Amino acid sequence: MLQSSVQIKQPTLKFGATGDSVKQLQKFLIKRVPDVQSLVIDGVFGEITLLAVEIFQYRTFLKQDGIVGVVTWEALYIGQRPDLPLLYRGSHCDDVAKVQRVLKFSPFIRESLGFDGYYFDKIDGVFGYQTQEAVKSFQNDKELVIDGVIGSQTWDYLMELAALISHFGL
Repeated sequence: MLQSSVQIKQPTLKFGATGDSVKQLQKFLIKRVPDVQSLVIDGVFGEITLLAVEIFQYRTFLKQDGIVGVVTWEALYIGQRPDLPLLYRGSHCDDVAKVQRVLKFSPFIRESLGFDGYYFDKIDGVFGYQTQEAVKSFQNDKELVIDGVIGSQTWDYLMELAALISHFGL
């Protein structure tokens, strides 16, 4: 697992929160999610701030709940999720399901990118043969070591793909 030593002392924030901590959040979001152009620093956790948080969480493979807790704060500070796991065939967890979702393009994304995607099986959170082959294909396209294992370099490129997909719409 990639670990962070950043210690964040910020409150948990969610829709409806107000104040200086929300302003700090909005500053980070403007930096990390610049394509949400209607986001302003007003200290109010409203619809646009919620959208930016959810997009950031999607792009960094965090739980997409719109709540800014310790892990989301850490990711905002360092620019990526602080606890990215090593995933490989036999892994089964929510992170595998998130990877499967990113690698399995929706019809709109396929049309927008002109590419069918990498993963064509069901999203089940199980890193089986089909997921491994999808990861290998993705690694090949990105000129990475083709081992079917999701380590730090593959995570970096998956986050880029998630950012591209979220730019077109989740």
